Amino acid sequence: MALNPVKILKVKNLWERFKTAHPRLLPYFRELRDSGYVGEGSIIDITVTDPGGRSLRCNVRMNENDLELIRTIADLGKEGVK
Repeated sequence: MALNPVKILKVKNLWERFKTAHPRLLPYFRELRDSGYVGEGSIIDITVTDPGGRSLRCNVRMNENDLELIRTIADLGKEGVK
């Protein structure tokens, strides 16, 4: 399966906009990676609240594959984020 260069450019542009709109997210993931705070067996708890105040919550117990994903996400925005 070949990668579509136009779609790759679109994703790159969307990614840059996302990083600009949410400047604290990638440093947060890097801090998780570097601090050793999250390890195998750690629980990440996520709550999403809509504008009307309704919430949906879930949590995951981290395994090695999950930790690899966090390390990868943290590395995505290394350049230009201090």
